[in-house]
Amino acid sequence: MAALLFVSASAQDLLRYNYKKNNYIYTGTERVRVVGTTPLEVKLNRVTFPDGENIYILRVEYEEATAWKMPKNAPLTIFTTDGKNVTLKNNADSPNLVAPSGIKTSAGKVYWNYGEYYMEEADLKKIATGVSSIDATKRWSSEGVIKVSYKNDEFGNAIRRQMQAINAAPAPKSEVGNYLKSISDQGGNRLVETEKIQVNGQLSVSLVYLYYAESNNENYDLNLFISGKTVPLGSAVYVTTTSGQTIELQQEKDLLAGRIICYPTIDQLKLMSKGVSKITVHTVSSPVNINITDGSFASAIDKLYCALQPVTIL
Repeated sequence: MAALLFVSASAQDLLRYNYKKNNYIYTGTERVRVVGTTPLEVKLNRVTFPDGENIYILRVEYEEATAWKMPKNAPLTIFTTDGKNVTLKNNADSPNLVAPSGIKTSAGKVYWNYGEYYMEEADLKKIATGVSSIDATKRWSSEGVIKVSYKNDEFGNAIRRQMQAINAAPAPKSEVGNYLKSISDQGGNRLVETEKIQVNGQLSVSLVYLYYAESNNENYDLNLFISGKTVPLGSAVYVTTTSGQTIELQQEKDLLAGRIICYPTIDQLKLMSKGVSKITVHTVSSPVNINITDGSFASAIDKLYCALQPVTIL
């Protein structure tokens, strides 16, 4: 019997997305928390142009007790452990949608303010050699600089891990489609629904993305449509991957026949996009096995997940 899948934080798949749109390739990582004298989260993205050239975007989120918007072109200077420095400029110029009303913690309310810094690969490689400290300008004044120092190259280590994830991503072969059905924003929260994709004669699938501003978390709902089958609340849904692992999910709502809603983790969803050979659903009468031999389920998940990424918050 295949082992059930439990993804720990240490085993997190750092690659968040990798897709082609209008012949440009967009590859990005999940955020990584960096411990220093001031808490940060960093996220690395790469855009590959049709001619093969790359540009990198470093997003740095700064945790502070007040909300502010970083000025356009505000500099971030990164000091390397070998005595060099790299200065980047903020390119973000849109309203901050990351927990705009702040997040309540035991120490009080905090805000995640951010800058997005464009750079070439040569600068990225300098940063990856090791980082001792950074200076980030958050407003045009003598007191508007955030200074963060690192004892054990925590910033550089995060960048190296993210570079490794991006460089290991295969080049997408096909363009991502427009599968978005609706986007709803309310009170800083966001809900995005995709269209359905037909997998085979038995099964269709869609996804829902949810961002919760109060907790600064996001989730995905996996919707399965199996005509004529009633799946009671709490019934097991097993997804067997082509690598031999089994992801254990369940029916999360009391629904009419033909529909199942599951709550996979983001890493489980990513794993499904890499290959699924069988789905087993425990219906009101008996288990139903849906064998998938052509990669259509994984392909559908990948298309829907990638279509969502340009409108996700984190």
